[in-house]
Amino acid sequence: MKNLNKLKDFTKHGTAQLPLYIYNQYYEHGGLTVPYHWHEEIELIYVEEGSMEMTINTITKRVYKNQFFCINSQELHQIYSIGRTSSIHHALVFSPDILSFEYFDHSQSHFIHPLLNHTLLLPQVICTDKPYGQEILKLFLEILEVNKVRKPGWYLNVKACLYKILSILAGEDLFITMTHNLKNLGYKMEQVKKAIAYIHENFTERIYITELAKVVGMNPQYFCRFFKAMVNKTPIEYINNYRINRANKYLQSEDLSVLEVCLRVGFQNPSYFIKLFKDQNNMTPLEYKNVFLKI
Repeated sequence: MKNLNKLKDFTKHGTAQLPLYIYNQYYEHGGLTVPYHWHEEIELIYVEEGSMEMTINTITKRVYKNQFFCINSQELHQIYSIGRTSSIHHALVFSPDILSFEYFDHSQSHFIHPLLNHTLLLPQVICTDKPYGQEILKLFLEILEVNKVRKPGWYLNVKACLYKILSILAGEDLFITMTHNLKNLGYKMEQVKKAIAYIHENFTERIYITELAKVVGMNPQYFCRFFKAMVNKTPIEYINNYRINRANKYLQSEDLSVLEVCLRVGFQNPSYFIKLFKDQNNMTPLEYKNVFLKI
């Protein structure tokens, strides 16, 4: 449990009375780095401009303008810029508890209660080129607007829009019911969370495959196959990718030399660090640092 909590996002999104928050994210020169994490809240994401890379559980995809995604409570996810590609996206993060009714009616028993208990899931992708998706997107944009203005009753309006979104999903039969296969996937994702949490906690040190395999109770050979099948990267590829993303953060915001960043993120060989950095970012660490010095 301790390791899993390393990946849990404990950020307070809103307040106890208003447990939601909207993040409007604009990255003109790329640089968006949101490593693997999970939270109890539901997250709705709309890409207004540009493109970026998103992973939800084991599925990684490039996402583009006008696409809309749902991240369920406790789902592991990460988001990154694609090189220096610009992007604008909006994320609504809210506690699913705000949907709950005191009166246990049909809506509560058939939709809200199962959502809260994770036996009913939102679809990950909303097709905005279809009528139902266009209606959902319109409601999401209304949420953005009323949150910005915050006239009396704005929170009621937000909740009304969320209920309307749920009703559209129900009408289109797009909710996902937890099946045996999904429960098995959920168990596997818990194992992945343990391994990734260990990497995030120890990335500055040497990490051995035998150590990672021990964390999840597998032999090293099986663990490597399991990790690659679940994450679509080998453990070493994931470790290096995470280290480079942490290097991006340091180069964006701290006055450190390339060698200092290299050592801080766990690389021992500067030449290897520069090669991997260039492969991932299409520029050297020094070029990357200079881009953000000019902003």
